[in-house]
Amino acid sequence: MSRTSVAFRVDADADIGIGHLRRCLTLAAALKQRGCDIRFVTRHRLRHDLAPALASYSTGALERMPGEPDGGDLSSERGDAERTLALLGHPPTDSCWVVIDSYRLGRLWERTIRSAGFRICAIDDYRNRLHHADLLVSDSELPFDPALNDVGGTSRHLVGRRYALLDADFRAAEYAPSTGPIRVLVCYGGSDPTGETLKGLAALRILGNDRNLCERVGRIDVVVGPANRHVADVERAIEQIRDAVVHRAPPSLPPLMRMADLVLTAGGNTMIEALALRRTCIVTVTGDHQASMVARLKAEELIYSLGGHAATTPNDVLAMLARALNEGGSMAARIRSVAPFDHLGAGRVADAMLAPAAPA
Repeated sequence: MSRTSVAFRVDADADIGIGHLRRCLTLAAALKQRGCDIRFVTRHRLRHDLAPALASYSTGALERMPGEPDGGDLSSERGDAERTLALLGHPPTDSCWVVIDSYRLGRLWERTIRSAGFRICAIDDYRNRLHHADLLVSDSELPFDPALNDVGGTSRHLVGRRYALLDADFRAAEYAPSTGPIRVLVCYGGSDPTGETLKGLAALRILGNDRNLCERVGRIDVVVGPANRHVADVERAIEQIRDAVVHRAPPSLPPLMRMADLVLTAGGNTMIEALALRRTCIVTVTGDHQASMVARLKAEELIYSLGGHAATTPNDVLAMLARALNEGGSMAARIRSVAPFDHLGAGRVADAMLAPAAPA
C-alpha cells in the first residue's frame, strides 16, 4: 500500500518572513508522525540560515533556468504551478496532497495543481481570496465564504483557534507570573519589516526614566529574526537600556518565551505562540490579515492591542506598557482561565487531511 505523500509549497524571505515556513514545518511534522512522505518546494533556494530547518525533508527549488521560455515565468501563478508539477511528477495515489501557504498564489495555481491529480490544502489568513481547494485552514474565527472556493460541496473548511499550527514546544505548562520585576520579551517575527522592535525599545528606554515603572521591569530579551534588516540599529538601541540583551536568530524561541512575563509582538504567529504559553502580550497589527484575530482577542480582553503599526508610536507603546504594569497580573489570569490556543492544531489538521475523502 502506497504511503500518502504531501508536498508543501511555501516561501520564506526578508519580505515574507518565516511565519509561513514555521507553520508548514509544524504541519509537516504531524503528517510525518502519521507515516506520510513529505517534500518541500520553494521558489528559490532558502538562505543558509533557514535551510537547516528543512534538513530532514526532501526539498526542491523553482529557480528559472537560463533561456527558459515565457511559459515558465515564475512571476505568474501558472508558471509557478507548472514548474512545481515538474518537480513533483505524477501523484502516486489519489490521496496525495499539496499544501499551499502563500499570499501570492491562489485559485489559478491551485486549479493547475489539482487538475494534475493532487488534492489541495490551502492555509490562508485572508477571507477575500479565490480558491480551488479541497481543504481550507485558518486559525482565525472568521468563516471562509464557500462562494470563493469553486471546488464545490466536497471541500472542507477548518477554521478557528483549534487549528493554529503550533509546534509541540509551545505546550502550556504551569505558569505563575513574577512577584518581583517582570521579564519582557521583544519579538516581532523573522523580519519585522515595519520596524516595531525599534519602537518597543524606544518605549523601554523612555520607561527607564520613570523610577516607579522602571523598578517593575527586570531583564529585557530582544529577539532579532534572521531576516531583520535593522540588526545594527537594534544593537545600538539596547546599549541605552538597562538589562537588555539581544538574541540574533536564536535556534529556539520557546525557552525565551517561557522565561518572559510580558511579550511585545505583532499579531501573527509569535502572538499565538505566546498565548499558547499563557503569556501576556502587547500587540501591534503589522498586516491586514492579522486585524480580525487581534480585534477578537482584544474584545475578549486577552491581549493589549496597539492597533495598526502605521499609527503606533513609541509613546503609544510606553502608555500600554505602563497600563500592563499597573494592572498587575489580571490579564495573565484571564489568559490562563480561557486558554485561547493549544499545541494540538497541527494534529487536528493532519487527521482531517488523512480522513477518507467525501464522495464527489
